[in-house]
Amino acid sequence: MKRTSFGRATASSRHAFALRTTVAALAGAGLISSATVGAQEIAAAGTPAATPADAVVLVTGTRQAAQSAQTIKRNAEQVVDSIVADDIGKFPDKNVAEILGRVPGVQVIRQGGEAGNVVIRGLGGITTLYNGREMFTAAGRSLFLADVPVAMLQRVDVYKSQGADMVEGGTSGVIDVRTNRPFDFKGQQTAINVRAEHRDKADKIDPNVSGMLSNRWKSAIGEIGLLGGLSYQRGRYHDETAFVGEPREIDRGIMGAPSMGRVMSGGDRERLAGNLSAQWRPSRDLEVYAESFSTRIEHDSQSIFFVGDLPINNPASTVTAISGTNYLESISNPMVNTFTLSSTQARRDMSEGHQGAIGAIWKPVDGVRVSSELVRTVSKYTQKNPILDTIRNAAKPISASVRDGGGYLTYPGVDMTDPGPWTMFAMFDNHNRSRGAATDWRGDVSWVPEADGFIKEVSGGARIAERFASYVHELGNYAAAPDQWGPGAIKVAGFQGLNCTSPATGGNYGMNQFYAPCADFLLNNTGVIRQAIRGDSSPRPDDPLSYYADREKTQAIYAKLNFGFDAWTLPIDGTLGARYVKTKQTISGYSSNNGVVSPTTVSSTTSDVLPSLSMRAHFRQDLMGRLSASKAIERAPFGDFNPGLVLFPSTTTTLATGTAGNPHLKPQEARNVDVALEWYFAPAGSLTGTLFHHKYENYLRRTARPEVHDGATYNVSRPYNAVSGNLKGAELAYQQFYTFLPGWLSGLGAQANFTYMDGGLAEADGTINTFAGMSRRSANLVGLYEYGKWSARLAYSWRDRFTAEYNYRGTPHAIVVDPLKTLDASISYKLTDNLTITLDGSNLLDQAYHDYHTVPELPRDVRRYDRVVGLALRWRN
Repeated sequence: MKRTSFGRATASSRHAFALRTTVAALAGAGLISSATVGAQEIAAAGTPAATPADAVVLVTGTRQAAQSAQTIKRNAEQVVDSIVADDIGKFPDKNVAEILGRVPGVQVIRQGGEAGNVVIRGLGGITTLYNGREMFTAAGRSLFLADVPVAMLQRVDVYKSQGADMVEGGTSGVIDVRTNRPFDFKGQQTAINVRAEHRDKADKIDPNVSGMLSNRWKSAIGEIGLLGGLSYQRGRYHDETAFVGEPREIDRGIMGAPSMGRVMSGGDRERLAGNLSAQWRPSRDLEVYAESFSTRIEHDSQSIFFVGDLPINNPASTVTAISGTNYLESISNPMVNTFTLSSTQARRDMSEGHQGAIGAIWKPVDGVRVSSELVRTVSKYTQKNPILDTIRNAAKPISASVRDGGGYLTYPGVDMTDPGPWTMFAMFDNHNRSRGAATDWRGDVSWVPEADGFIKEVSGGARIAERFASYVHELGNYAAAPDQWGPGAIKVAGFQGLNCTSPATGGNYGMNQFYAPCADFLLNNTGVIRQAIRGDSSPRPDDPLSYYADREKTQAIYAKLNFGFDAWTLPIDGTLGARYVKTKQTISGYSSNNGVVSPTTVSSTTSDVLPSLSMRAHFRQDLMGRLSASKAIERAPFGDFNPGLVLFPSTTTTLATGTAGNPHLKPQEARNVDVALEWYFAPAGSLTGTLFHHKYENYLRRTARPEVHDGATYNVSRPYNAVSGNLKGAELAYQQFYTFLPGWLSGLGAQANFTYMDGGLAEADGTINTFAGMSRRSANLVGLYEYGKWSARLAYSWRDRFTAEYNYRGTPHAIVVDPLKTLDASISYKLTDNLTITLDGSNLLDQAYHDYHTVPELPRDVRRYDRVVGLALRWRN
């Protein structure tokens, strides 16, 4: 064997050996099918390999999962971080969004009983894929990650750079959710997971049940594999918020808010999901597969608002300021009739999504691989959302103050839960629905030359996709109750089943409970409330100005070259590629001109060239440098193109506002560069550092600006393309298992990562703001343990403060969020070789979400979420 001056194999022979080693490791972990193994071995050696069906061995455990994730990162063409299942369907968290909170540079927000909102490097420009294919919800462009049950997952890949062969979209990253296939297992495989979880604030115990059955057979027509999975989840949750209104000068030169209140949210969410996968290999050179995924979510929820106006500018009120400032500390009045509102927003949501795919992989001759796939995706979403405002129009004592970064509000000596004094004030009769469907086809071909030279592989392909999305909501939702302030006001006590009490608060915000209209009554007897307020029990018609139908046709082709060479004695390999994308969009909707509603259609065509380059320098067998540069685009959400304008006139409780789209939006563009140094000192031990820089053009921001329509001024929210933006930063990650320690201590391991980011947007007026939602610093520290029958995990996540919103509700104030800290844990014990019991907990610190208007002395919200504890039994053969 030829040697270099370092005493190692040449780049070409080492490339083939390293790739075969990687393939063997991934197959052993059950991460890729044997069809993929064969294709990778062709890429490595240029010759077909024997089908390793009998050599696939499922390896499980926390340490093996960490090792497999590290192997994926090390050998990927792009900058990627992965989380791999410890065992079939066994992840340290219960949904995909919570899993991703452990990845360097990824941050999540929890609400509604779970983690849901995900950002990569502080930004939300993310595309989600399901087994490498586009997946979405109704009129949205991406899959809601919390809707994917972890029981079906094999791994989750987070791409921070993109290659030419990847589906375009996602200026900040791509999240690919990967599920199991039958050829991932040696033979029959069965797994059943039964879990019960308790949420402390909701005080409910809910089930989580999932199962998977997979098998493969050799037959006269070749090898056949079938896999099916089913998951059911129920989650009843409780979130609570104590809020303070927008700041202004309220009394005697003191800055404060004219109101304080509560938002008590809760819900009952049920998710049912199923997946099927079939593989057929009639010969060593051909594989045909079919897959499907379906999910249905039924979700009843409520948000109970309490708004108490403060007795400002009243000579009888006692007002104090925080020492040394002119910010409000407390205000009280012995008897005053300020506006007092209790409102229940009831919601009944139903969402369905279905995707089916059929494809084939064929190796017609040595070194050539051809694949093709056809995908159909459909989705629908409906929501019923009646809102009833009620008021307590009577004089009462009031005491309020700013305490512990939040609002404290109480009415001494008054029973605020008594429905007797409460009357109907107004109704908002809301509904909406959206539909989505897509058909896409892609074909790919790759060629590995026999001669081992500079060119390692040449590949190319094409994709054609057509996507349809539509949305509509109600017309004229607001109706004021008759005689709102007079003696003829409608008393709520006369409606049996309407009168409820809000849930008790977990924190001390003053008044603990209050009267609230019952959400179930509003959902199931909406016609009764309509009749009482409007004299008509029928629902509101659709608003044509809210309707849009967007048809988007995309054509893409790409070419990619994998290369390798020695720069003097330094082995270098990499990938150079480009993707050309042409998008034609036709948006139909309605516009209003002087009160005349007429249909309108806007069409546009855009073309983009997306180059990409990725290179790796192998300084040593365990030390690698990486450079990745690429251009990415992200199309705006479909609703942002809606040409229609919807106006909401001012009411007693709301300002005159409007919402509209912008059919002339350009795709957002990002030019991303990553430079990394990666040291892999053990099979599951690594230290990596990455510097990154993203430059954005046409960045999308939604901004509310005053507009005059029919002589009235409305604060209209529209999306706009900002001028430009920059984001730069660094990521540092460490992972190790301390196997050198004696005895039971050898089961200890740790994962740690830290991310620093800096950057912002240059708006059209020249103002530069940091990215909304971006924390400059974030970190994760995870302690791991696996020894004998025991395994455990303790995970701490922290993110620095961030600005959530600029010019909040048209004011000069920004909403700033204090640092967030979460602690999750799990511990497992193997009762038998097949049966494992797990105890886990999330949000163990009961961290409060706290934000404020620009300065901490002007708080907005204190939010608290459920602490969740779960107990699970998992069986697999």
